[in-house]
Amino acid sequence: MSVTTLWSTSVHTALLTGGDVSQLAVDPDSLTRYLPPGHPGRDLSWTSRTEKWDGGFHAALRHGTGAWFALVVLDAHAGNSSEASGAVILHDPRAGAANVALPGLPWGRPITVPTVPGTLVLVPGWLAWQIAPVHLGEHRTVLTADSA
Repeated sequence: MSVTTLWSTSVHTALLTGGDVSQLAVDPDSLTRYLPPGHPGRDLSWTSRTEKWDGGFHAALRHGTGAWFALVVLDAHAGNSSEASGAVILHDPRAGAANVALPGLPWGRPITVPTVPGTLVLVPGWLAWQIAPVHLGEHRTVLTADSA
């Protein structure tokens, strides 16, 4: 598993293997196994649920309810649409964040993460996120989880 740190704020993305995704689908409690080594979320308890985002689904700003929030794309039928369909868009909710001149300092502009099968997104619970509209005829099945 490859983990990329996108900013000094502890935000991680990774692309899990098909076997890892299958394991998470049947045993969501195994999520901590896929977190980066040394990540503080490995020592916390997590609650999770599986969501299906069908064509036409989208969500305005959402937040995690714990110290950390994780999202794993278990399945996706994407057709020939743009990568923005069903993407997860990360936002810094702090006042004035959109006015920062340099992206990532502390954040700046929203970041879009395409939702392909195996995508893992791990962010602090305070970070705002939303789901771009899923195109008709497409769907995403995702595991969403919040730490204690």
